Amino acid sequence: MRAVLKALLSTFFSLALLLGPVPAHADTPDPGGWPKPRFLSYNVCGAAKHCPPIYQNSVTAWRDMVVRSMDHWDADLVMLQEVCYEQWTLLRNHLAIRSGGPKYDSVWAAARTAPGCSRWDTDGDPDLRFGLVILAKGEAGTINNGSRVVYPLPETDPAGTIENRIMLCARAPITGRLVRACNTHIAPGDLGTGQVAHVAKLTREFAAMGDPVVLAGDFNVLPHDDALDPLYNHSGGRGVFQEVDENDKDFFGARCDRSEDRCRTGEATAQKPCSPEVTEPGKIDYIFLSYYWFTTVRGDSAACTSGMSDHHLLRGAAAWEH
Repeated sequence: MRAVLKALLSTFFSLALLLGPVPAHADTPDPGGWPKPRFLSYNVCGAAKHCPPIYQNSVTAWRDMVVRSMDHWDADLVMLQEVCYEQWTLLRNHLAIRSGGPKYDSVWAAARTAPGCSRWDTDGDPDLRFGLVILAKGEAGTINNGSRVVYPLPETDPAGTIENRIMLCARAPITGRLVRACNTHIAPGDLGTGQVAHVAKLTREFAAMGDPVVLAGDFNVLPHDDALDPLYNHSGGRGVFQEVDENDKDFFGARCDRSEDRCRTGEATAQKPCSPEVTEPGKIDYIFLSYYWFTTVRGDSAACTSGMSDHHLLRGAAAWEH
């Protein structure tokens, strides 16, 4: 079975799907009824050839769909993966100066260059870098740039012929409390196992220092896989995290005990029709929250928006424990 899952997950190597404001299932959340703070994680697949064309063939239409999703959820912290540099600046500049909605500060880190990033060029001089973005609600300077660190993950490719896997972290206040926010994109298969272990080691150290930790990203692995044992703090895990979508019994699978309140499970973030190569739905995107600081976790995978991407946007929420 593990071999089957690995074969399945290899099709997710460069996924990304954008969700509009309306999710796919009957458990559609009313944002007003969910706790705060709130989080989004989304692999936007900014460069891969297999991803759909830019929404309505317009970079600004894509930007506006992402912004509407952020506003609908009243997101405090947003993590984006596979973001082209000019894709990020398009979003960053709009959110920094707009009126009629909250502003967001952001930091970015490059994982590699990719020819596909030329699709975001608007002046004839394309910047082909792509990587990870963290956005926090607030004016410029909300994110402590001095705390921005890019951590290389094990077994990356020095020649840059594949995506160099990294974790981007920074400290920022959300709903008045300072958190350590980390964003990553893990390689599929066995290569990713060591990368998850390294991410777990680093974030465990942050938690030991007293920081509330928010870890999000595309992990390219299913919740019950042994690779995630270093992160989860339950169900065979030995980590310090809970995950936002671990307690929705509508998505408890055969491995879950329905008498329990939580399980390593969750709604699919990659499935047809947005991920046409996927043979069966799977959750591979996560928002992990350090269990000491957060309670009442809730999560939801938003609906597929045709022509946006091949991942679903993952929404999360929690209340402060302390």
